[in-house]
Amino acid sequence: MDRRAVLAAGAGLAAAATVPGAATAQSEEIESWLSEANNYDEIQDMTGQDEVTVDVGDGNGLAFGPAAIRVDPGATVVWEWTGSGGPHNVSEVDGAFRSGDATPEAGTTFEQTFEEAGEFRYVCEPHQGAGMKGAVVVGGGAGPDPAALVEEFLADANNYDGVTDLRGQDQATVDVGAGNGLAFGPAAIHVDPGTTVVWEWTGSGGPHNVSEVDDAFRSGDATPEAGTTFEHTFEEAGVARYVCEPHQGAGMKGAVVVGGGGAGGAGGGGSGDGNGTIGSSTFAAVTGVFLVPILFALALLGKELASDDESDEAVGHSHP
Repeated sequence: MDRRAVLAAGAGLAAAATVPGAATAQSEEIESWLSEANNYDEIQDMTGQDEVTVDVGDGNGLAFGPAAIRVDPGATVVWEWTGSGGPHNVSEVDGAFRSGDATPEAGTTFEQTFEEAGEFRYVCEPHQGAGMKGAVVVGGGAGPDPAALVEEFLADANNYDGVTDLRGQDQATVDVGAGNGLAFGPAAIHVDPGTTVVWEWTGSGGPHNVSEVDDAFRSGDATPEAGTTFEHTFEEAGVARYVCEPHQGAGMKGAVVVGGGGAGGAGGGGSGDGNGTIGSSTFAAVTGVFLVPILFALALLGKELASDDESDEAVGHSHP
């Protein structure tokens, strides 16, 4: 039986990995926007909080505090009036949100929930010219380290010996029921965005399935049938962690690292398997390639110096 399920491209991953340059570009835009803003020092990282408060009328009364914040998608930002600096309002420059007419009343609040990643620049309309400007950056932070995510999740996984680098391939295959029948093979792989991963059942170890822990994908009910396949295309950078539901407790777990140049070497210090797995024996081999010629050259140099000393000594004896 060939059960093939192609899931929608770009489904959510377990956690977002760093997209090189994205945070830097965002920071540069904020720097430009807030270059003359009051109270701006840097983007304050408020990720991990469901609700964040920004003071309206901070500092000299003509500033937002903090002036720039970073929050997670789904977070609610509450602007609270301090009563300083006269009448204020909160108005997004592209019309995404506006608190209404300016008011000086302390304790006034206005809130906005940010569901999607993006960058929002806002002002106090009466005091924009005086530098009362702010920004909210939603998502796009550095995020969890992919290597750390993989290491933690696969610490007790069967068949995990490091992340196998399969970048440069349009399609990668993972065996379901590898090793003792209760493992994925390879347990962890590193692929490029746009790569399709195909899981193929070996028929060993009983009924298996493939289920992403945050529900980004699932192959369906467990089956023992050899030749069963399931595939998923990973369009965006991130880390997907998955299990075989019937055998998760027995260590049948796997991970897919998508994109990101630094994650390919994540994992334990096992030996390389010819597929790009980075382990201790690979490091030793590479080190040897460089050290052996150097040691050989040093040995030759020492021998030559000893020979010169002997020659000098002989010359000294022949001319008393």
